[in-house]
Amino acid sequence: MCPVYDVTRHERFSPRGKYKLITEIISKGPTFAPEGLGPNQNVLPVKVLETLKDCLQCGACGYICPAGVEINALVRNARASYTKGLSIPWWLWDILKSRRLTPLLAKLLGGIPGTSGLIWRLLGLTGRTSRDEKAFHFEMPSLAQSPALSRRHFRLLDPSCGFDPGPGPRIALFLGCVQNYLYPEVAEAMIRCLGGKVLVPLGQGCCGMPAWSAGAQETAKELVLQNLKAFEKARADFIVTGCAACASMIKEWPKLFSEKDPKKEVAGNLADKVREFSRLVVELKVLPFRESRDRSGTVTYHAPCHQRFDLGGVGESEGLLDRIFSDAFRPMSHKCCGQGGLFSIGNPELAWKIFEKRLSAWDRTGASTVVTTCSGCLLQWRAGTAHQTGGPRVLHLAELIDGLGENTRSGG
Repeated sequence: MCPVYDVTRHERFSPRGKYKLITEIISKGPTFAPEGLGPNQNVLPVKVLETLKDCLQCGACGYICPAGVEINALVRNARASYTKGLSIPWWLWDILKSRRLTPLLAKLLGGIPGTSGLIWRLLGLTGRTSRDEKAFHFEMPSLAQSPALSRRHFRLLDPSCGFDPGPGPRIALFLGCVQNYLYPEVAEAMIRCLGGKVLVPLGQGCCGMPAWSAGAQETAKELVLQNLKAFEKARADFIVTGCAACASMIKEWPKLFSEKDPKKEVAGNLADKVREFSRLVVELKVLPFRESRDRSGTVTYHAPCHQRFDLGGVGESEGLLDRIFSDAFRPMSHKCCGQGGLFSIGNPELAWKIFEKRLSAWDRTGASTVVTTCSGCLLQWRAGTAHQTGGPRVLHLAELIDGLGENTRSGG
């Protein structure tokens, strides 16, 4: 089940190996201290640190474990104690927390082509090429010229502007980082699919997943508090997001607060309202058509890990595609794509090996289009196929449905 073990076959990367390392080595404390370090400083062998770092936090191991062991949580807790060994820039959290700095940085970097690799070097992060300089695997996408939340047509939907959605449920959109800064067109497609009457609260930001996965609990909590403030004002019946990982994280928000903290109840109420896009579409029955008139291509679906393991499965997404495309829908085996948020940045070669298996699975389907419902998966598939000749068209489910709706409305 573990994507990393699947490609490395090293026992320490398996769920069993990680459990043994954490419970028998880490929990007992470091067994040595290099010269110059105090007795209270946390030190672990390099291989143990590497094992902690090389975990996607996909949730597959905990989902299948018959004993109910939550390896993800054990890894996060261990990371919290040994963050210096995880090679995550400390300033990254400050950028994610800043509502002013992040849009400014995105605007400055938006004019730099993603293919140049300059952005990665400016940020001090690992490049996305392998050790073989001739083998260029992932291609970083260019940032949007302006983030979604800075665009006027998004701002006009903010509840503070007195927007009245009219009859029907009150829906608020949680964007997430990727849709805000890379793919605003996905958010626009979602809004159109839902009839255009969707609140987009200003002040929202990162869901906290990168910090949460890295074990930076306090940083994750600060990010969540920003979002609680923004979404409380929306008074929404539903919170929709186009990212399964964000939806999964929002459901984890209450865990960041103590039982006595009043914010825990607020977080719990919002967690109950969150819906991944395909689930809300099915729940509200908003699709006006039964099947596609466009038979020029075939479609397959990449199932996000967080949707498979945390959100109740991928039945809604695959059911929609089967209903819309009928025999033009080609199911694909379910496996991780290797994105994992910060994982693919710090482990480009390992991420590529995992992604290669998805490319092989796609090739076996013969489909011309790959659809997904997670921003991270969308980023990984587009970055991993951008350089390929004859590669698939990669779309978010909302983009696909929105395009079909356009064809239907125009009689195409």
